[in-house]
Amino acid sequence: VVRMRFARESWVEIRDRNGRKIFSQLNAPGTEQIVSGLPPLSLIVGNANGVQIIHNEQPVDLSRYTKIDVARLTLE
Repeated sequence: VVRMRFARESWVEIRDRNGRKIFSQLNAPGTEQIVSGLPPLSLIVGNANGVQIIHNEQPVDLSRYTKIDVARLTLE
């Protein structure tokens, strides 16, 4: 389960272990989304510094995966 909280407008795409797109949308500030799928999950997060991601009840530090405000990461 991936929980996303948006402080700024942000686009997110999530694919499951089969490469199937299970979530893809532009998210408004102040909203929250919860997505579940078969891991590993591949994420692309635009405007990443405005997004908080919690995976299995643990916060994920997007700064480690961010280049030019886009984060690309895989969650096991």
